[in-house]
Formats: sequence, C-alpha cells, structure tokens
Amino acid sequence: MHTPRHYRADLPEREGRLVRENPFGLVICGVGASAAPVATHVLMLRRPGADGPPVDDEPLLGATVIGHLARTNPQGAALRAAGYALAVFLGPDGYVSPTLYDPSQPQAPTWNYAAVHLSGPVRVVDDRDEALAIMRASIDATESNAGTGWDPTSSLDYIEKLLAGITPFEITVEDVRSTFKLSQNKTPETQRRVHDSFAASPSGRDRELAALMADVLRLA
Repeated sequence: MHTPRHYRADLPEREGRLVRENPFGLVICGVGASAAPVATHVLMLRRPGADGPPVDDEPLLGATVIGHLARTNPQGAALRAAGYALAVFLGPDGYVSPTLYDPSQPQAPTWNYAAVHLSGPVRVVDDRDEALAIMRASIDATESNAGTGWDPTSSLDYIEKLLAGITPFEITVEDVRSTFKLSQNKTPETQRRVHDSFAASPSGRDRELAALMADVLRLA
C-alpha cells in the first residue's frame, strides 16, 4: 500500500481500532509467479489472548489474525500452497465532490477513505480444537459488536459439526501498512466543508467518515 506521509496514521491505536471495527475484510494470496491472486471476503480478527481481545493500542506487528473460509472454497488450498497472505480491512470511505473545494481554483474529484493492510506467513489450521477456538472467537467478537446478547451455549454441538465445512487459518503479521486519507492536504476551511457534507449525508457510512475526519483533523 502506498501511503504519502500526510496520510499516515496519527495515533498508534488508530490502525488497531479500524481492524476491530471493520472485521469483514479480504484475504488475498497467490500461488506461483504466473498465477493470478485469489481473494475472499471474510470475517477476520486479531486472536484474543487469555485476558480477552487485544486492546486497540496493542501493536499489530507480530499479532495473529484469524479467520476461516468455506471448505469448498479453493482458496483454502491456495493459502496452504502460498504460505503468505494479505489481510485487507477497509474503514469508512466516500466520494468528495469538487464543489466542496475553492471554486476559484481548478479542482478534481477524489475519494476519502481509511484502510489497513496486514501481511505475513499464513498457516491453515488442521487441529480441531484450534479450529473450534477460531470459530468461538469469531462468534464472541461479532456478538459483542452486535450487542444482541445471544448465548451460543445451546448451539455448541451444532457449531462443532460445522467445523467439517470450514478451512480455518491464521496470519502472523510481519508487515503493517495503512492509509487514512481524510483531506489532510486541504485547507482547514475545505476540510470543514468536506466534513460537514459527510456529516449531513443520510448514509451511515458517510457519517462514520465524518466522525473519523473530525477525530483525525481535530475539528471542533
């Protein structure tokens, strides 16, 4: 990922927070120099420790990202053969119209967004207990975010049966790259107009982007 200096994460915990809040990402790998990369949209998260999920400011470098594919997905075999994978997490994003810029100057449209790329060696998990732990961690994380209070206890036997239909994996993060492109290269007046446009949008994703801009750009 190419990241100009002014679009780099301003706080250590910002990347960890984006990964936690946007767990549905892309796992990408390739096999051989002439093979096209393959990708799957999949739930991924940092492996929880004995004390629970990692906090946002815990370094992503050296962390373990876990997830699982459907057993019928051929990317499972590709991950095993490739031995290396990229996990892509996309935060809020939105179109920025030139109408929000200085009308006295030539302008062009652009896109504001936030994204984190994590890459490193990937291991396909064959051990049943490890696979179940990945499944349980995924359930716990998503249910915690949803706030529905669902108790999986009565469904554990069914969940264990599902293990035969998945290919769990883990990525050891050796490289962390991110971009938080939020109009940092514009004047404070333009930043405010862009922010206000997103904040007034009926789209929840646009309003998330406005909140992120306000936080990163310190907009009062």
